[in-house]
Amino acid sequence: MKQTKHDARIEPGEGIREGTCDAFIGHPFRWFWAILGPKRPQYVVGVLLDLVAVAASMVPAMVAGRLVDDVLVGGRRELLAGYLALIVGVPVTRALVGVFYRFLFENASQDAVLRLRVGLYRHLQALDGAFHDAADTGDLMARATGDMDMVRHFISFTVYATLENAVLFGAGIAYLFTVNWTLALCALAVSPFLLFLTLRLGKRVRPTFAEVRAQFARLNTKVQEDIAGHRVVRAFARKDFETERFERENDAYRQANVRSSAVWQRFLPWIDGLTGFLAVPVLLVGGWLVIEGRMTLGALVAFNGLLYVVSNPMRMSGWLMNETQRFAASADKILELLAAPVRIASPEGGYAGPFVGKVTFDDVSFAYGENEAEFPEVLRRVSFTAEAGWTVGILGETGSGKTSLVQLLSRFRDPTSGAVRIDGRDLRSCDLAALRRAVGVVMQDVFLFSDTVEGNIAFGVPDAPDETVMDAARTADAEGFVSRMPEGFGTIVGERGVGLSGGQRQRLSLARALAVDPRILVLDDTTSAVDMETEAAIQEALERDYGDRTVFIVAHRISSVRRADLILVLQEGAIAERGTHGTLLAQDGIYAEIYRTQAGLDGAPGGGAGGADGAAGEVR
Repeated sequence: MKQTKHDARIEPGEGIREGTCDAFIGHPFRWFWAILGPKRPQYVVGVLLDLVAVAASMVPAMVAGRLVDDVLVGGRRELLAGYLALIVGVPVTRALVGVFYRFLFENASQDAVLRLRVGLYRHLQALDGAFHDAADTGDLMARATGDMDMVRHFISFTVYATLENAVLFGAGIAYLFTVNWTLALCALAVSPFLLFLTLRLGKRVRPTFAEVRAQFARLNTKVQEDIAGHRVVRAFARKDFETERFERENDAYRQANVRSSAVWQRFLPWIDGLTGFLAVPVLLVGGWLVIEGRMTLGALVAFNGLLYVVSNPMRMSGWLMNETQRFAASADKILELLAAPVRIASPEGGYAGPFVGKVTFDDVSFAYGENEAEFPEVLRRVSFTAEAGWTVGILGETGSGKTSLVQLLSRFRDPTSGAVRIDGRDLRSCDLAALRRAVGVVMQDVFLFSDTVEGNIAFGVPDAPDETVMDAARTADAEGFVSRMPEGFGTIVGERGVGLSGGQRQRLSLARALAVDPRILVLDDTTSAVDMETEAAIQEALERDYGDRTVFIVAHRISSVRRADLILVLQEGAIAERGTHGTLLAQDGIYAEIYRTQAGLDGAPGGGAGGADGAAGEVR
């Protein structure tokens, strides 16, 4: 089954889109309001309904007080039915309203997280190779899952719970002062101590959440590595060793959670104890006021029933501070990722084609980092021109810069100095998507998706007709083994091509690049895992079906490049030799030495001359 195209695009919005995040770093609560985006009106309606429900929650206790004074003490039985209706009806109505405003909060949180995930995913796709080389996969997964869920929880619950308790405390205290100011002061007596404890808790607990989150990322990385590398683990019989490493990381995560919990537990007994103590002075002082006739029994019942408006917010304050600090720690991590700069991007109004295929490297140097002492140049002043339709072979020892050179063609990275041009245009002036559609890359490290064979081949062109997929597979010499699969092109390929040989994966990767019909084709050691006969068949098919394309072949075998129009031999990042197969053999240098070694000829210059001359005749 081919991949489907979705026309609807979700716009991430402020605080999520690239370039809008820097201002929110260190201000997670401003960011929370920004990412609500179009759901802000809905969220405000939910807050207002919540506040109405909070006010209604005090009604039953107030009515209970009136019931005692008017019905039980005053004997006005005709009021009983009305009072009971209020005591029962108000909580039921509040529960129904609660269902609605909680739905509004949950809907707003899911919408915000949906757009946040989209923005984060797009940003990760836009970040360059340098970022992904340095990034920790487990940490990125932790930010995209655990941290994201903490943001959702904060929007859907923590915010309204905090507002609810703050309003309940404020409105409740105001009403309690109208009932009896003496009792109200007794209820507030412990508030300064609770405020002090809550602030101390917030200061102490935030660093522990950062530690928990960092250790969770390390644990995530360990699991990801072991799952991806399980064959290596088994091949070297290192299961027990890797299990011990996992157990150490798992135990470190447990200990980080225990330390965080210990901070919380040091404050919890004091907070609970002080809030529980509130009832003692209220009952003692209130009873004395009723005996003295300075307060009615109904007022004391109402006051005691409303005592939760003081005790519950105080009890919740520590827990809400706990949740708020967890959100702040997660928000900082997500914002830090969203603010990572995108160094390789399309210029405004960049050239979008068509491309002919002439490639020029103009005095190009490249290093993987900015610090020259730590990251020496892997390419040094490389200059050459490949005319449209040429085949360019690139040879060199491991680490000579072959892969780095061809990566510059697709702007996976930009040169440190100099310029790479296509048809005379600097790649940095071209539209990035159009450029990458024009340059088909078959990478050295083959990656296949968990999709059908057809879906993998048509990855770059999801709407490609079946004939295009078949032709690409045929040219890549993949049609034969695919037809023998249980469901042919509809066979599901396991993650990373599990179940296929190295050569089969390479041929599917080649077919994927050919299906895009690129003007420039980059083969990075593509045929290293296939036999010589298959390699020859692939080369003949490429010349037949894609002979008018510019082709770059990175290889270790002379057989892969001997028919190229231009062969570059790299040594320590510089071009040591250049020419055709015949001219390079005649120079009797590095290329000729490689040729004699691979051909099994005498290493002496004289001994290899005859073979070299004979082979030169095969150069086209």
